[in-house]
Amino acid sequence: MLEFHTPSAEDKPLFEKKSKFLAYEYYFSYCMLWKDSIGITICKNDTALYIHIQEDDCFLLPIAEDLLKAMDELETYCKESGTRFQLECVPSKEALELQQKGYEIEHVRNLDDYIYESQKLIKLPGKHLQSKRNHVSQFERKYTYVVQPLTKELFPECMKMVSTTWLNGKEMNKEIKDELHAIQTAFDNWDLLGLVGILICVDHHLTAFTIGEVIDEKLAIVHFEKGDVSYSGIYSVVNQLFCSMYLSDVQYINRQEDVGVEGLRKAKLSYQPVMMEEKYRVRKP
Repeated sequence: MLEFHTPSAEDKPLFEKKSKFLAYEYYFSYCMLWKDSIGITICKNDTALYIHIQEDDCFLLPIAEDLLKAMDELETYCKESGTRFQLECVPSKEALELQQKGYEIEHVRNLDDYIYESQKLIKLPGKHLQSKRNHVSQFERKYTYVVQPLTKELFPECMKMVSTTWLNGKEMNKEIKDELHAIQTAFDNWDLLGLVGILICVDHHLTAFTIGEVIDEKLAIVHFEKGDVSYSGIYSVVNQLFCSMYLSDVQYINRQEDVGVEGLRKAKLSYQPVMMEEKYRVRKP
């Protein structure tokens, strides 16, 4: 019988620090940042690393060399324990492999990750990104600002900013509470998770910050990006500057999904992703 537990610092070696997947859910940082909010538990044995999400009562794709063996083991566990057998956020390559083996798959568009080329986010080339270049230019002309690395002594100021300025006018629902908790968890585990970030101050006023992670030379993940929208162009600027400062040697940047929010989808598409990391739901027929 598989035995699941809440992930902790001691579990970091169980996760490979290389980009086997483009989907961000398959890295140690995801499990640590969101474990409290959505009830993530993990189990590692000789077959695979299994990840369960209590909130959605589902598993992620087992991280295994022998995927079919891991799926058989997971099915057996579900039958014996009375747990629902359903996988979410399964990348397209593995989903299609499982479909060939008789599993039922369903594309979940709202969970697809947006993948960008780092150099395009830095240089913003071509007519399709002209508006982004304009936003940056207008911001630079209009404001006197300072950019600096996000360091530990600045964490409280970032939490204050995100809990007041960024939150202003927003409904304090579960999603926002969960995100605020995840940001605080990022600050509390900064070195453990190997995070990097920047912040922008305009006239000594904190206007934006970004938190990200470099997996390897192929992949980086942007975990959080918060800005004061009263400063026109702030998101275009913090996006470009963070990529320029920390991600210029990385091939791809994962900026996560849009969860079906129309405005967020429009914004992410406007940056011309080089690809979408499609995600699937997998069940037994």
